Amino acid sequence: MDPFRFTLRQLQHFIAAADAGTVTAAAQQVHISQAAMSQSLNELERSVGQQLMVRTRTHGIRLTSSGRRFLADARELVGRAADVQQVMSDRSDELIGPLDIGCYAAVAPFWVPFIAERFVVPNPNVDVRITEGDGKALQQQMLEGRFDAVFTHTGHLLDGVRHQLIRQGQGYALVSPSHRLADRKSVRVEEFGDDPFVLLDVPAVRENQLPKLRAKGLAPNIAWRSSSFEAVRGMVARGLGFTVLVQRPPVDISYDGLPLVALHLEDFEPSDICIAFVQERRSRRLQELISVCQAEAERLDAAALKFQDSQGD
Repeated sequence: MDPFRFTLRQLQHFIAAADAGTVTAAAQQVHISQAAMSQSLNELERSVGQQLMVRTRTHGIRLTSSGRRFLADARELVGRAADVQQVMSDRSDELIGPLDIGCYAAVAPFWVPFIAERFVVPNPNVDVRITEGDGKALQQQMLEGRFDAVFTHTGHLLDGVRHQLIRQGQGYALVSPSHRLADRKSVRVEEFGDDPFVLLDVPAVRENQLPKLRAKGLAPNIAWRSSSFEAVRGMVARGLGFTVLVQRPPVDISYDGLPLVALHLEDFEPSDICIAFVQERRSRRLQELISVCQAEAERLDAAALKFQDSQGD
């Protein structure tokens, strides 16, 4: 049998170059010199007999049509090799191999630090890479083979994507203590009427939340907008308007120390937090990450319920 003409390491370098966009950035990512990265890519192209990418000083790396097709195969081969390696290490109950995760930016502050502490640190042989961004854009890249999974909301899922529920969404309205509805425990969406609305200006909110609010009889009077979760909370705390959010920090205080009031929305159904993936058979690395996050969600829900009970006493 003829030996393979390329190596897994060359495939990993090719994937890194395609993702990073430049040879220099790819070399830094995999901790080799730029010259070594260039040599590896050249040898890979000679081995497959195809030009996989065009490299220029001004525009970095651009994949050829052959390169785009080969990239999907390369990801599959490297992923399968990692699965085989994982099987071999199962006897020692050790997780090993790459895990590329996308994370919706609004979810990231609540889950990325936890994942770093409770999954990445305890599993040093798992090469975890987390990329933040728009949930749908990350899923599209996942469908193209870029990610193993994406943290997002169930309301943002694309066709052809599977998911595992992590935590139920808790939609709420956020107002300042001076707002006319601040003394209420819960409200209906339509009660805000023409009050100024502070929009978390990201695609998922524009495409999913705003239609839900309009369906409940509220035409949001958007007076302020920001793509920053904390900037939105800060503007609400200063009495510039109200907003509707799903992620909720454990304390209702803005970055600059001003109080906020969270109101339960009686008629608003938020989407749940989930981990989206494509493959029917999940790797042990991904399944362990899901389990760790689900356990944390149970802990958070129990803590929230205990806090609510104490407030009612």
